[in-house]
Amino acid sequence: MTTLPELLSEHGDAITRAVLRAYPPVYTARTRDDWGFDLTRLKRRPMGAQGDAIRAAAVSLQHHRGTNVVGEMGTGKTMIGASAAYVAGFRRILVLCPPHLTRKWKREVEQTVPLAEAVIVSTITDLERLPRQGRRPLFAILSRERAKLSYRWMPAVRQRPDDSARHIVYDERGELVRRHCCPGCWQTIVDEEGIPLDLAELARRKRACDRCGTLLWQADRSGPVRVPLADYINRRMARAFDLLITDESHEYKARGSAQGIAAATLAEACGRTLTLTGTLAGGYASTLFHLLWRFSPDVREEFAYGEEGRWTSRYGVLERITRRDDDAVVEDGRSSRRRGYRTRTKEKPGVSPGVLFHLIGNTVFLRLADVAAGLPEYREEVRTIGMDRGGGEGPSQASAYRELSEALHAAVMAALAAGSRRLLGAYLQALLAYPDACTHGETVVDRDTGDVIASAPALPDDRLYPKERALVELAVEERRQGRRVLVYVTHTETRDLTPRLERVLREAGLRVATLKADTVSPDRREDWVDRRVREGVDVCIVHPKLVATGLDLIDFPSICWYEVEYSVYTMRQASRRSWRIGQRLPVRVIYFAYRATLQAQALALVARKLQASLMVEGEIGDGGLAAHGADGDDLTLELARSLASGGDVSDESLEALFADARQTAAEADAALDARDVAPEALPVPAAGPDSDRTHHERVLVTDLLGHDVGEQMRLL
Repeated sequence: MTTLPELLSEHGDAITRAVLRAYPPVYTARTRDDWGFDLTRLKRRPMGAQGDAIRAAAVSLQHHRGTNVVGEMGTGKTMIGASAAYVAGFRRILVLCPPHLTRKWKREVEQTVPLAEAVIVSTITDLERLPRQGRRPLFAILSRERAKLSYRWMPAVRQRPDDSARHIVYDERGELVRRHCCPGCWQTIVDEEGIPLDLAELARRKRACDRCGTLLWQADRSGPVRVPLADYINRRMARAFDLLITDESHEYKARGSAQGIAAATLAEACGRTLTLTGTLAGGYASTLFHLLWRFSPDVREEFAYGEEGRWTSRYGVLERITRRDDDAVVEDGRSSRRRGYRTRTKEKPGVSPGVLFHLIGNTVFLRLADVAAGLPEYREEVRTIGMDRGGGEGPSQASAYRELSEALHAAVMAALAAGSRRLLGAYLQALLAYPDACTHGETVVDRDTGDVIASAPALPDDRLYPKERALVELAVEERRQGRRVLVYVTHTETRDLTPRLERVLREAGLRVATLKADTVSPDRREDWVDRRVREGVDVCIVHPKLVATGLDLIDFPSICWYEVEYSVYTMRQASRRSWRIGQRLPVRVIYFAYRATLQAQALALVARKLQASLMVEGEIGDGGLAAHGADGDDLTLELARSLASGGDVSDESLEALFADARQTAAEADAALDARDVAPEALPVPAAGPDSDRTHHERVLVTDLLGHDVGEQMRLL
């Protein structure tokens, strides 16, 4: 089977020439001076390809209502976005970003754009205080939580005696039966079948009276008094801003999410948008549809909001499963009969290359290697650790896990045989978590019946277990070398591991800090990390999703995945928190897993998804691909099948999977780098006065507005 590097090695020149003929570049480094963008006015000098990315994005902003910048983690998308908006001539910019990045945006704007006024807006008062006029560039920074959150509401109805039987009705206890009715016309409120609704039903969604149109809901004055700032801007400040910048825009891809709706509302109010993301593709064509529909007028012209199915049929992968229903035999006449068939259609991971035609004209792609060629080494390694086999009284960690596994094996087999996945998550979560939380014990209960499916005892907490010992040894060795360690833990609630890990690390003489979602607000996390570093912390324990986007953690060059993370998107994002511009130490990422357990099998499955995502997108996969196996089923079902088959993964094969994924990326990069530029088509010009001469001009060959041909080939 021909690999991507082999294909490009053999046909790369022809593909490059064909792309250039079909899509002649509008912006290249050769024509950078023709556009008149003077980057010397910026307070900071762009690094490497940042300058060309800024110019290309500015060109797109001047010609398109929607522009995308897709930059690998650490490429400086904040600086690129602010600079592109400034040099393109926009002076009133609204920035929509995650709550933990508002302070970073304010700092980056003030350090980059001359004379800029950066204001964090949290209330209507903050918006009203913004200057209406002025020549200074204004960046209003709004967190997505403030943009979407509204006041609470409650049903607004009255009660009256039930007279549906033409007389007053009493219940069996002799009490008067009352019905909820409209406060305007006193009509009893019923559902589609004529059944009266109770308060619980009325509280599920906002309703209006079918007869007179009176609203049947009102504001809950006992809750917080607030208005979604996205709605306020759209109603009262339409066109007050001439550009909307959305940071981490992939988080607005869900169809019905409140933050996605808020982002679309702001895009309509501002007129033009610049989206910034590290991962545009979500693995499913449907998620890309809603993202592009919200921010691309061209997509809205071709597709209606409800035409997700047509988009998916054209650009996605659909699986149609037809089952014969033996029980549904329909007699047709005296001598013939037909059977009933049921067809179910579901979307599978995958996006057609044809979707590029919705991106090629207004999307700029950027890799970290284009920006900072001199970054230190980035290395990943897998460490599998044997469980404690005891030797004293009572069950050992290994024997307790084995008994739990055998009990759950039968339950998983029964669930798979019945085609039920209702309890698979609980079964597998218990088996994955018990080795790390063995001092807590584990009991798996069927919530419907209350039956105990399996249980494992709580082991003594006065001893160090093997993975804990390995973590202590790693942290002590890294401190000896002057390196801080970031420890990722996924169980921080029900099976909270952080208190015990914090204790065992402190007993080893290490200074430890734990970042929790409920103790540090998102907009304070960056300051919290800075304070811990100044205080001399050696180890920081955190859930990976709390720091997966936006935060620069270059003070922690060593990252330890103490538990398995199943999302390739989260894993790749969180693993790159410290390998970014400004890092001077080699970055090490270590994955821990107990040998011969479901943890090792889960890590192997994630490694396979990582390899698949690298082949599909070249750099990183998103949640859709990450959560699915080679056959398209989700990770829970794959793990269940792995457990049912009794399969195991060796240390060598697990390490080989990660090595293959890294090799896949390296080979693809090497092949693409060799084909990024067609010398006969576009000669390399002399570097401009504000360009970085150390940068190899790999953005010379771009699409209509800055899309690297190499990246086109990645997507293709």
